[in-house]
Amino acid sequence: MEERVNRLIEQFDKCVEIFGRRNLFTGPSVYFHNKTLEIRKRYITPCDVLQDDLFFDYLYATLTAWGLHRMGPGATKLTEIEELKASFRKQKEQIRTLQSFEIDNIPDNKGDYVTSILWDILYKLQVGVGETKIVAGSKALHHLLPNLMPPIDGEYTLKFFYNNRGTALNQGDETAFKEIYPYFCQIASTCAKKIEKHIGHGMNTSKTKVIDNAIVGFVLQGLP
Repeated sequence: MEERVNRLIEQFDKCVEIFGRRNLFTGPSVYFHNKTLEIRKRYITPCDVLQDDLFFDYLYATLTAWGLHRMGPGATKLTEIEELKASFRKQKEQIRTLQSFEIDNIPDNKGDYVTSILWDILYKLQVGVGETKIVAGSKALHHLLPNLMPPIDGEYTLKFFYNNRGTALNQGDETAFKEIYPYFCQIASTCAKKIEKHIGHGMNTSKTKVIDNAIVGFVLQGLP
């Protein structure tokens, strides 16, 4: 895992560019993602956003477009929107403790603290039915804390760190999250200038999304 992270850091710009050229995310997945972040940017703090129902309407649409709700039989479903809203609002004080942090400026002595609080929030959020906390929760929380919480999925993120989704989730969501989040922070601090350069172009909408895109590019290039 450490070796793979070091390779990503060395090839960071190239991996982001590979992601951009593949143009994997289009239509509603981009549109609603951007709309959700537009609402987020209207507020100084993430806690202020929690009372805005329009933010949650766009978030709900984004998560659907990102594959977390599928019609018909199957376990990939979102919870009802009122349940999702309530679970976010119950975490207001936990969210407040994190609102001054960004993924590239977490002091060394606060790393475990931030990781633990993030996991506690992810665990308590009610986002998906039949979807893992680490996947559904991270994609939702990313839109509230876009520069602190990266979106995590099985096809790319967990494959990058563990070679496949099953290996990660067999040990449990909490163990996997607490193992990989420090690596996200390492990538963020080491590649801070490169990340800043990419923000604002296409789906490079925040610090953590640029890292996520680089990981996707790495997997597309090196882990077919």
